[in-house]
Amino acid sequence: MKNFLITIFLFTSLNAFASHEYNLTKTGVILEGYDAVSYFQGATPKKGNAKFQTKVGDATYWFSSEENKNTFLKDPKKYEPAFGGWCAYAVADSKSKVEVDPKSFLIQDGRLLVFYDGFLADTRKKWSTTKDKTPATFLKEADTNWVEVKPKAP
Repeated sequence: MKNFLITIFLFTSLNAFASHEYNLTKTGVILEGYDAVSYFQGATPKKGNAKFQTKVGDATYWFSSEENKNTFLKDPKKYEPAFGGWCAYAVADSKSKVEVDPKSFLIQDGRLLVFYDGFLADTRKKWSTTKDKTPATFLKEADTNWVEVKPKAP
């Protein structure tokens, strides 16, 4: 029983200090396995494949080809999703981390932004069409808020 309690304590303690910066699957994959480079290549991102993967920090990236993996490795910062792959609108609007639909995205100012799109809202649409805020205003707010939001648990 004592060993069990120690194990639970250690797991809870380590989990409390775990990085919540990235929006990852249970296996540590970012963008739900979509190819980060493919977002910059067309209107629809491609699903990646585990055989073309690399790890940057805590995040594992999957790619649809060896070529895209090599492109990413030349300049990872260019292709990493902003705000750790959390919903850009939620970071800007409510200082929170919200799951995303990896197919709901924008490339703005050369940065990959992903958004929640589900039953409750289409936040990419809100980002682009809110009357009192422009996409540039939202991005500036998200950048400002990210410093506070980044270390928080979702």
